[in-house]
Amino acid sequence: ISSAGAINLIWEPNTESDLAGYIILRGTPHEGATDTPELEPIGPPVTETRFSDAVVAGTTHVYAVQAIDRAGNVSATSAPVTETAR
Repeated sequence: ISSAGAINLIWEPNTESDLAGYIILRGTPHEGATDTPELEPIGPPVTETRFSDAVVAGTTHVYAVQAIDRAGNVSATSAPVTETAR
């Protein structure tokens, strides 16, 4: 969800009993590129099912989320979403 100077992510919770948190991944598409850019973690795992990323208005970013358990196992990456901050 785009807002002034931020992109807000909301996702369905993982229901595994050993869930430790979620890794937020972000990439910036290159002009004219049609493929998904390389996504990198943008901070430590979060425990909420929402995240607000303060970004420059007018910038476009691609996001995805991974769940991580207490043993350090990481889930498959969610489908990427692209959003432009207002």
